[in-house]
Amino acid sequence: MIDLSQHPELYVRQEIEHLEVFVGFETQNRYSVRTPSGEQLLYAFEESGLLGRSFLSSHRPLTIHVVDRDNTEVISASRSFFWFHSHLHVSDGTGQRIGSMQRRFSFLTRKFDLMDATGSVVAEMRGPIFRPFTFMVYQQGQEIGRVTKQWSGLGREAFTDADTFKVEVDTSRTDKDFSLLMLASAISIDLDFFEK
Repeated sequence: MIDLSQHPELYVRQEIEHLEVFVGFETQNRYSVRTPSGEQLLYAFEESGLLGRSFLSSHRPLTIHVVDRDNTEVISASRSFFWFHSHLHVSDGTGQRIGSMQRRFSFLTRKFDLMDATGSVVAEMRGPIFRPFTFMVYQQGQEIGRVTKQWSGLGREAFTDADTFKVEVDTSRTDKDFSLLMLASAISIDLDFFEK
């Protein structure tokens, strides 16, 4: 299994769904996970129902499967339908829970708790209202990571909802499970805030 703690910087790029571009029909999302040099490490895909995608939009129940080049599942992340605050559960390829991400109520910022397998909060993710494309991750008041939506170009931004996210993790202060949780968090942020 790939150890993401060896990669302090990754890019999560949503694949363009041509049916969405031409018809406006919401399809299951697909993502590639790449190094800064462009090497593809992982592939992620959404599993969800047609009615949920059509009528529940970003509130839909879903499972994200992340697989390596050999099509071996590295992580799965799932959430149920929610009204206000999403809660994403993340498991490794064997089904062992490694953590979760829970959105919290907050004025003028978007806040999430990042929790370990036992449910203990290990970090807080904040997305300031005046920096809508940046989510910083703090542990005991110090920044240990961030997820940033990257500009994808005028055509891609205007006509698709296919986004690219840069995931940065201070791997000297975190473990491999935290790196996997950050990867799942980037996809969750896309689904919660940047789906049209």
